[in-house]
Amino acid sequence: MEVTTAPFGLIWCVPARTPRLHYTLEVLFTEWLKLPCVLISASEWPQPIPTGWRVIAYGTSCPEADLQVPFSGFLLREGTDFILPAWDEKGFFPGVGDFEWDLPAMAFYVLTLYPLYQWPYGHDQWGLYAWHKAPFYTASFWREPFLLLRVYELLEKLGVRWARPAFHWEMGWDIDHLYAWKGRRGLRWWIGGLRRKDLLLRLKTRWGKHPDPYDTLSAITEAFPPAHSRFFFLLSRRHKRDSLIAPTHPALRQVIQKLVQKGYAIGLHPSFLSREKPQYFFKEKALLERYLGGKPVTESRQHYLRFYWPDLAEVLIQAGIERDYTMAFPERSGFLLGTTLPVPVYHVGWEKRLPLTLIGPALMDQVYLQKEDIAGLQEEMRRLLRVVRGTGGLLHLLWHNSTWAYLPREILPVPEVKGGEGFRGCGEG
Repeated sequence: MEVTTAPFGLIWCVPARTPRLHYTLEVLFTEWLKLPCVLISASEWPQPIPTGWRVIAYGTSCPEADLQVPFSGFLLREGTDFILPAWDEKGFFPGVGDFEWDLPAMAFYVLTLYPLYQWPYGHDQWGLYAWHKAPFYTASFWREPFLLLRVYELLEKLGVRWARPAFHWEMGWDIDHLYAWKGRRGLRWWIGGLRRKDLLLRLKTRWGKHPDPYDTLSAITEAFPPAHSRFFFLLSRRHKRDSLIAPTHPALRQVIQKLVQKGYAIGLHPSFLSREKPQYFFKEKALLERYLGGKPVTESRQHYLRFYWPDLAEVLIQAGIERDYTMAFPERSGFLLGTTLPVPVYHVGWEKRLPLTLIGPALMDQVYLQKEDIAGLQEEMRRLLRVVRGTGGLLHLLWHNSTWAYLPREILPVPEVKGGEGFRGCGEG
């Protein structure tokens, strides 16, 4: 980073210019807010300060500094050894100075998913990271895009004016089961009907006399245009937690092709065991690409939010995925990545930035629906809309076609454009 002729920007006077610090400040200021940002090591100081630029002292003594940010030393560490930093109600690494937190350390810890490299808290019954066992899990700051808010506060202290990102919202639809009853055969279908006492409804659905409760894509696309929806398809029946529908079912190809024709983004929802067996990921991606007529699949979200880190990043890069939408809490709402803006991946073990971007959902439908807390779901959606309208950025909500009936559509802002026609004609095959 070199000082430019920009009318204003930030100069960080630091102990040393490291890859970790460079990545962090570039993301927070240059990429998120389009503010020029320069790192100057203490050995290179003093230097001329362009008019309008602000100087921040970080771990150094700088008489010309406009602001002193606390320095914990975390960003001078090497390796991936787990640490549990201090935190308060607004974030990690609180400290003493003109600003109240070591913002670069907080950001690197969160944006890189640093705790997951040597995660000490185990996994839950589904094999997910046991977030609920982490001491910081119940901290109040997760309820907001706290990293972005702390960046805003720092700029306010410096008297710097900036443009907040535009607000946008979208639904991310996980299509685990295209149908509940249609398009299925075999003993499991009959046994399920007997056990759940809905065999008559299943038969009526097969005869075309009753709607399939999961056959909702027509309603979804009529309500939400491509600007507010993207779809992730699960194409596997290997595991009991995978799809009820065969991945080669003709209706899947028809539905996916119609979505593409209407302009919707299509991504992969890798199967339950794809975490342990990445070869499944590649096979499922290849099948989806065949359905897309050879168009490359560049987006994904892990089924059940199951992943290992940084293993997932390595697999996604190898598979040609560019954007992933997995990083959400499985049992609470909130901003796991601390932001509403895209997060470029930094591989801490490799000390390298990767060509992969993370988008963090703020809410998954099952967090509230598993508890049958409809009122709580509605209130949380209202709260999240208020929060993200204030900070700017993207509010991404993770939903399922099978839970379409429980989406409080009246809470969401009016879509920017009218949705397309439905999926009439996509039968069982």
